Amino acid sequence: MPRRAKLALGIVFFLVAAWFVGEEVAAVAITRAPNAGKSEPAAQRGETRVPVGPPSATIAYEIVDAVAPQATVFVLHGIRDSRASMHGWGAMLAAAGMRAVLVDLRGHGRSTGDVLSYGVFDAHDLAVVLDALESRGERVGRVGVLGVSYGAATAIEWAGADPRVEAVVAIAPFESLSSVVPGYAPVPLPGAFIRGALAAAGRRGGYDPERASPLAAIVTTRAPVLLIHGKADERIAVWQSEDLRAKAPDHVELVEVDGETHESITDDRTGTIRTRAPAWFRANLER
Repeated sequence: MPRRAKLALGIVFFLVAAWFVGEEVAAVAITRAPNAGKSEPAAQRGETRVPVGPPSATIAYEIVDAVAPQATVFVLHGIRDSRASMHGWGAMLAAAGMRAVLVDLRGHGRSTGDVLSYGVFDAHDLAVVLDALESRGERVGRVGVLGVSYGAATAIEWAGADPRVEAVVAIAPFESLSSVVPGYAPVPLPGAFIRGALAAAGRRGGYDPERASPLAAIVTTRAPVLLIHGKADERIAVWQSEDLRAKAPDHVELVEVDGETHESITDDRTGTIRTRAPAWFRANLER
């Protein structure tokens, strides 16, 4: 074989190998939870832990309560965050007469778990946590859920699987796992690479990535869903919420906020969230 042909063939093999190695590296980034490999911490005061699975994990939650709560609202944080950042939202809901249940999603905060599932495992986890609340007499009235980003997508997926969820507020959700990955990549990636990385992520995580789909779940749930999304969001573009709204216009409302990015939307500079979210839950849960 001529030297140039050998060199060209070598370059091809190198590029192919780099492509597949890159897919595996991306799969690890997609699925590895912040708490992967960590053991369960000792429970804190005011914290309850609930075993869930499969795959096995322990979910930690705490309650921020109203004086006389009329409904129960779960509060879900974003990816690689924790319930500690959601205390302000819990206080907001408590002031509106809700029992706020702040949850560390699996693999985050003070919950255990090795895998990020983008709602696939989390929806079942939250159903088990609600079972635990009911068994302890901690559920009050109807159930709603408020989530941000990863938590917003999870909220919709849980509502699609559990009819006990009767109202949702989803702040900057994605419509599917395949649609959210490009927004977090440092450089534009070919579609074939993203599909390969997601397939590898599914093998590593033990779930079908196509099941991580609020777009499918929003049709299944009959719960009223309020979507709030920043128009300047470059991580998860507002068209994803527009697609969710278009998929189920009979029970989904979308509020687009001028000038807000994925990072700034929860600063709530316009007061949209603190005005609209409690009103949404009061209208749909206190009846």
